[in-house]
Amino acid sequence: MSQLRLTRRRALLSAGALAVVACAPSTTTPGAGATGPAATGAAAKRAVAPFKFLFGFTVQANPSLPVIIAKEQGYYREEDIDISWDFTTDSTSIRLIGANQYQAGSVSDVLTVANFVNEGVPLKAISQQGQASARAMAVKKGSGIKRPKDFEGKRVGVKPGAPWTEYLAMLAFDKVDRSKIKEVPVGFSSVELKDDLVDVLPVFTGNEPFTLKNTLKVDIDLILPASYGFPSVGTTMVANTNYIKDNRDVMVRFMKATMKAQEFFIAERDKTIQVAVQYGGTATSKDQQAFIYDVSAPDMKHPNGVGTISKDAWQKNIDLLSDLGLLKTKPKVDDLVDTSIMEAVLKDGKVVYP
Repeated sequence: MSQLRLTRRRALLSAGALAVVACAPSTTTPGAGATGPAATGAAAKRAVAPFKFLFGFTVQANPSLPVIIAKEQGYYREEDIDISWDFTTDSTSIRLIGANQYQAGSVSDVLTVANFVNEGVPLKAISQQGQASARAMAVKKGSGIKRPKDFEGKRVGVKPGAPWTEYLAMLAFDKVDRSKIKEVPVGFSSVELKDDLVDVLPVFTGNEPFTLKNTLKVDIDLILPASYGFPSVGTTMVANTNYIKDNRDVMVRFMKATMKAQEFFIAERDKTIQVAVQYGGTATSKDQQAFIYDVSAPDMKHPNGVGTISKDAWQKNIDLLSDLGLLKTKPKVDDLVDTSIMEAVLKDGKVVYP
């Protein structure tokens, strides 16, 4: 099997555009309409379905990795899914899923989905890959910055795309005057906090605290959104609404394979880290992949089964975002979330497979 290696540098070069580093699609096999003994009755061969997935960042041992594990373990092949993928670091590229250039992809917050749906982009959240947000704000230990209100008069980093929903929600909750904050564009290396280019750095809790402590030698404190009024949902898989309607069987097969891989992720720590190292290239060390795994794996579990998505949790986020003034138009939760795919994938807390 060919190997894909994507460095963090190459992923960052794709900000605002796609870095097309997909594993190449394979040849489609004949569908159920074929004739002959092998194609008769219940054993008729179904057509292999091409399926394109859009990652929200580079390859790491985080909630999006099961897509790659499912390919490595042959689960997509068993489900007759011909998987390929691309990468982006720009949340606005999720529009490409709405345009059906990709059938599914990952996003990090409810507001992104709500805004696109309010614009008429045909998207639905179908699975919760991680149950809680992996975003936080980091400050140097001893800085005196304890809460969002302390951001006033300080320099706060903003990663590519737009200010994070969690950041805006924290400001609104703590009644912060955003005009008193100097917002500074930052990347994904975390060096801006070390070099005193910012006082507050938005971080992904899965990897950047490791980089700050072990590589950059910076002791930090984390200010968490859940502590300031916004217990956001985590990494979410979204899909094209029309594709779900017209290709429901393919979507269920894709999700069965992916969620089977999520169970593998949780059960097989060492093998999962090795997949992340193999596909992630040299930008992320094995020790860092292990750190990311240990942070991510507990959040990828749910009592009702991996990938479970809760309308109640999404409704709470919608209500909070509306109350904080971050949602101009309050959508119905049914316009954002489709639980039916995961209901077809799970039974008694386990993935129905094959």
